[in-house]
Amino acid sequence: MRAFQREDFEPMAAFFAEERSFYYGGPLSKGDAWRRLAAYAGHWVLNGFGEWALEEKNTGRFVGFCGPWHPADMPEPEIAWALLPEHYGKGYAFEAASRALRYVYGELGWPTVMSLIEPDNAPSIRLAERLGATAEKTLEIYGRDAVVYRHLPPEMLLEKTA
Repeated sequence: MRAFQREDFEPMAAFFAEERSFYYGGPLSKGDAWRRLAAYAGHWVLNGFGEWALEEKNTGRFVGFCGPWHPADMPEPEIAWALLPEHYGKGYAFEAASRALRYVYGELGWPTVMSLIEPDNAPSIRLAERLGATAEKTLEIYGRDAVVYRHLPPEMLLEKTA
């Protein structure tokens, strides 16, 4: 997990050009993908937190993004994640989202956090549930329905499973 870099743009633009990026606000033109990358980097400057670029430890290749996200038009803070399709099933999203949850509850001191997931996005729903999140309600955001998955603080998950 690291800051975004200019070199992340081409793989990110390729991801957002594909139809499967639908669940993450895509497909996007190359210019809109650039603005998305700039928004992720700028979110850190404006809010003091944000999503991280994810890179493969062995190769340093960009594999996706994950982290706390709270733009001005979002109803509350979120943990978001997305992987490039060739990196599905390697555990990267779980590892990154787990770290993001520890960060927002432990270091940022947030009282609560959600993930907004479209109802058809089965892989993200499975990940949210694996992280201990539960479906709370459906809301419309950006013209689409999304389910609010509420994440418990890590210490509450331990109590819940004990």
